[in-house]
Amino acid sequence: MSVDRRPQRTWTRAVRVALSSTLLVVLLAFVLPTVTGSDWRSTMATLSFVTGWQMAALTALWLVGLWAFTFVMAASLPGLRKSQALALQFAGSAVSNLLPAGGAVGVAVTWSMMRNYGHSHAAIGLFTVVTGLWHNLARLALPAAGLGALLLVGSQVDESVRTAAVVGIAITLAVIALVVAALLHEGAARWLISVITRASVWLTRLIRRPAPQDLPGLLGDLRGSARELLRDGRVPLVGGMLVYLTLQGVLFWGCLAVVGNDLGWAQVTAGYATGRMLTLVILTPGGAGFAETGTAAVLVALGGDPTATMAGVLLFSFFTFALEIPGGALAYLWHLRQTRPGRPWSPEPVG
Repeated sequence: MSVDRRPQRTWTRAVRVALSSTLLVVLLAFVLPTVTGSDWRSTMATLSFVTGWQMAALTALWLVGLWAFTFVMAASLPGLRKSQALALQFAGSAVSNLLPAGGAVGVAVTWSMMRNYGHSHAAIGLFTVVTGLWHNLARLALPAAGLGALLLVGSQVDESVRTAAVVGIAITLAVIALVVAALLHEGAARWLISVITRASVWLTRLIRRPAPQDLPGLLGDLRGSARELLRDGRVPLVGGMLVYLTLQGVLFWGCLAVVGNDLGWAQVTAGYATGRMLTLVILTPGGAGFAETGTAAVLVALGGDPTATMAGVLLFSFFTFALEIPGGALAYLWHLRQTRPGRPWSPEPVG
């Protein structure tokens, strides 16, 4: 007799969401003021001086940065329109920002949207792997930029900042070396596919799910498609990511500047790099709480004003976390309108 596990899964999910939400509240309400040496009343008073024109300029900068990333997405999925890519960004981020470890749910939502745009499962799978790996590698590599900026201007680097940067650099170099070796060398590719297959078998047994069929063959095909995609789309993939990260950094600097934080570009770069790396933490939605606390701690350690630092970090999170949620709702409504039955459309021409 089969046992219905849905109530148990629902209960477990509810507990996980409750714990994650509690952790987020604790980090923002108590830990963030502690590491900065400021308080919420002073911070909110500082934020109240930000003008409507300043908010409009920051919003425009935020949107331009998101548009830059659509070039990466379009290069990873030939035929995807830039407007569709922007909708995918908003919808996926909104779901990820609402749930702990919500990235998987975000992928499911965007996968369904791309199917509605007419793309195959194989193409979407390749897109998901390439954009996910590329985005995470970029965020892990940022501490190298932050540390390099501090050393370039001769700043005294705090041990915690140096440690975070070194860890990020080491992980990034290891992953890059592994990916490049697997793409270029048949032996390395076979070894990596074997490791992934064994890990998949162990994981499926652990969660009591059927193992995927012919995983080595699927991974081999994925490798071949990825090689072709990276060869043809390397310019927009690299260029789009660099522009996106740069504009996000400028947005971070702008959020600090409008609240009166006058740290130099090297210190701002170090704080931005730390925060982006910490968004990889899955204990809270989008790493929220950890990113703000870590960023603020680095900036204060580098001489940032406590209240201005806390205000600037929260303002940046308003754009990169909070505003993405209503933006995702609007983007999904636009998506439903674009893909409603009877509306003619076709993918963007390739080539």
